[in-house]
Amino acid sequence: MALTREDVLQLLEILRQDEGLREEFRRLLLPPDLPAWMQKMDRWTERMDEWTQKADKWMADTDEWKQRTDERLERMEKWMAETDEWKRETREWQQKTEKRLARMDKRFMRIESTLGELRGAAKETEYRQKALMLFSSLLRHLRDGQHEVAERLREAVRAGKVSPEEELELRRTDLLLLGEVAQDKWEGQTILVVTEILAAVSRADVEGAIRRAMIAQRLGFWALPCVSGERWSQPAVKRWALKQALLCGEDGVLYPSPEADWDAVEQLLAHWQPL
Repeated sequence: MALTREDVLQLLEILRQDEGLREEFRRLLLPPDLPAWMQKMDRWTERMDEWTQKADKWMADTDEWKQRTDERLERMEKWMAETDEWKRETREWQQKTEKRLARMDKRFMRIESTLGELRGAAKETEYRQKALMLFSSLLRHLRDGQHEVAERLREAVRAGKVSPEEELELRRTDLLLLGEVAQDKWEGQTILVVTEILAAVSRADVEGAIRRAMIAQRLGFWALPCVSGERWSQPAVKRWALKQALLCGEDGVLYPSPEADWDAVEQLLAHWQPL
């Protein structure tokens, strides 16, 4: 039969008054291992609390680490930006420096060229001043041949015997001297010495002297090419020039020497004697 409300209230009152009955009733309703299970639950709850605390600490540490990492990344990005700026400035500085160096190189080249011209001009002036002494053992009655050469050049250009380029080539000669052979076979014969004066003589200078002497020969001169300088770029160049029958000067001394080897000088004159 069904229990009424009064029956339930009466049962509860009996259980409150009878502890033994109440305990027996509890054993019937609850499993026997409930206390042990509850202890396990308590321990598990404690461990969960500990884990939660550790997790909270780990999360806090993670947040702190993340914050530090973000700060480091920001510093790194700033450093990279500064590095890029430094690289850009360095490239600009390098480009400006290279341009300055290029300008300086050009200036130095111009200075060297000017110094070379000044040395050449000084040497030419010195040779003009010392020409009487330098060539006196070879030629007598030495005089400046520029005016006479210029007159013949104008006539030759008008007659078509010499081109304007060849005229300019001969006019660029450093020193043109006229004189008469001092002795022996061709004594008294007028010679035009076509002289190039340089600080250092190169093969190109020798070739230029030969070319200009050949132009002068077409004007009717007995032209003798001469190249002289403080030094020769290579000994081989000087040897080659002597083989080409050039009168060679070095530091104020002529080769072949009119005083020491007149026979060699006559061979040189014979080589350039007009046909």
